[in-house]
Parts: sequence; C-alpha cells; structure tokens
Amino acid sequence: YGMPIAQSVHLVGLTILLATVLILNLRLAGVALKDSSLDWLAQQLRPWMLGGLAVVVLSGALIFIGTPAKYLASNPFRVKIAVLVLAMLFQYGALRRFAAPGSAPHSRAVCLLVAALSLTLWFTVGWAGRAIAFVP
Repeated sequence: YGMPIAQSVHLVGLTILLATVLILNLRLAGVALKDSSLDWLAQQLRPWMLGGLAVVVLSGALIFIGTPAKYLASNPFRVKIAVLVLAMLFQYGALRRFAAPGSAPHSRAVCLLVAALSLTLWFTVGWAGRAIAFVP
C-alpha cells in the first residue's frame, strides 16, 4: 500500500501547488482577483505554495526510491525533472520579483507573457509526470 499512498499524497501536493501557482498567475495577468494587490496575494499564498512544493518533492523522492531504474530510463521523467528545476527557478527568481512589495509596475503584455510562461512550465511538469506511465 505504500506506493499508492505516496502517489496519492504526491497528487494532493501537486494540486495545492498548481492551485496557488494558477491563482498567482491569473492575478499577475490581470484576469482574476483584481481587487487584491499582487504582493499581498503572493504573501498569502506563499505558505500554501511552499507546503505544496515540499509535499511534492518529498513524496516524489519516496516514489522515485521505489523503482529508480524505471524512472531514470523514462524520457518523460527526465523532462519532468528538467522542467521542474526551470519552473522552480522561474517561480522563485523572476516571478518573485514581479510580486515583491514596491516593485516597479510592468506593462500588461509583459505580465501576460510572464504568467503564460510560468503556467506553461508548471503544467508541463504535471503533464510530463502523467506521461511517465504511458510513454517510454
């Protein structure tokens, strides 16, 4: 029962993480929560985002430890890990600067581009993870 439990916990963490990323990026794009400032929203979502990320990374490590040869031989797994690193760097590097208190305002086009890139990276992680079961 260990592997199904670890996978279920992994999916719960991924849901929490992607929900917070989605909310933050929709606000950045100016599509939702327009009454809330981006820095305030980022501050409110940060504990949930970090908690979801911690659950995903820890449960993912447990899943990996179960059959490391299977995952290391999987192309979607390699894509997932590479894009995960890029998404984390983007989220906690570039995107964090947009949500910093007192940051200079950016044009709508730049905000849309940053939000689209962030969402593409994070959802690619999820899609690549799902592909592990179906693509060699």
